[in-house]
Amino acid sequence: MTALLTQYTTRAWEPTPAEHEFAEDLARAQTSAAWLRSGLREAPAGRLADVLIPAAAVLERESPLPEDLVLAVRRLLDAVAPPP
Repeated sequence: MTALLTQYTTRAWEPTPAEHEFAEDLARAQTSAAWLRSGLREAPAGRLADVLIPAAAVLERESPLPEDLVLAVRRLLDAVAPPP
């Protein structure tokens, strides 16, 4: 997760327009396992979905939610989502 964020901030990875839109949709909601899994049903293929799928699996089986993972997901989505 943090590796993809680093690649994004250094411009080593550029999300597709569909990934930007997907990130924006997810960034608007409260972070939870159900929210992420639901959002992934509509995810465009790409690197963003590739890192979020395993994160969703961890969030689904961990209780309480691991705050470091939740924060990493939020940071990535907030960075990739286009500015308002």
